Amino acid sequence: MLPYADDPQVRSRRFPFVNVLIILLNILVFIYELTLTDSQLNRYVDRWGFTPNQFWHGHHPVSIITALFIHAGLLHIAGNMLFLWIFGDNVEDQLGHLTYLIFYLVGGIVASLFFAIIFAGSSDPLIGASGAIAAVLGGYILLYPRSIVRSILIFGPFLATGGVAAVIMIGIWFLMQVVYSLVSINILTSTSQSDVAFVAHVGGFAFGLVVTWFIRRERGQEVVHWERRQWWNRAFRNWILLIIVLSILGAVGQIAVDDGALSAGAFHLALGALVVVIAAVDGFERLKGRSGLLGDVGSSRLLAIIQIIAALSVAATLIAI
Repeated sequence: MLPYADDPQVRSRRFPFVNVLIILLNILVFIYELTLTDSQLNRYVDRWGFTPNQFWHGHHPVSIITALFIHAGLLHIAGNMLFLWIFGDNVEDQLGHLTYLIFYLVGGIVASLFFAIIFAGSSDPLIGASGAIAAVLGGYILLYPRSIVRSILIFGPFLATGGVAAVIMIGIWFLMQVVYSLVSINILTSTSQSDVAFVAHVGGFAFGLVVTWFIRRERGQEVVHWERRQWWNRAFRNWILLIIVLSILGAVGQIAVDDGALSAGAFHLALGALVVVIAAVDGFERLKGRSGLLGDVGSSRLLAIIQIIAALSVAATLIAI
């Protein structure tokens, strides 16, 4: 599920120039990174990235801020800036420019400190804006809980667009960060077993929730759009149901295979054929302008074509096997 837009249904009172400037600064720093050789980039990250071990020994304390603007690659910065572009402008609109700037920076600092407390001995530099963006998501879920987040839905060959309430989409994201954080912690050595700082995401999100709640209470701000709006649209609902049904069929089939009632080859062929048929039929229906299974009003024909191609690729793989 990849978000690409939100629909809070409120006209912004302020141009989000702070959010835009933060995004531009991140992009400029990344462009500078591209000009460096590998050895220069490693030295740059070591100097300006946030390293818990060095921080607790008083080395490069400013890195707790500079690390927020350094990214490890194109996908890293693209994902972070996409989330910031979608959700940051609305949070800035509610908090105000200066408050939002402080909120963003302090959120990133708290996220990094939360990581450094748990992984105090880590000597690997922590970089990226995701801790601060997690704080923004924490604020957004309180300010716009029923805002519809429009996302690209991907599951195997299935590809569609759908909308779901922010409280559900961001809530699922946060639960995933908690689970990944618990999995990534090596209890014996207190070190992270993942290249992604999920623990920092949890700390940043918690900061965003708490601080936004206090700000809203002090200002007497009401929750925006907690009215009788749909929680999700048809495409998202059917996408979830499709995942559940295919997952159940997969689990039941695997039990049958383990019990010897069904061969593994026959099971995989049957399940794969079912997926191909559903994906192809749905794709052709949407291509004709109908809703199909995963379509909706204004459903993209381009995504339908890609889904058909993906279904045919799966079919070709099944035939080859």
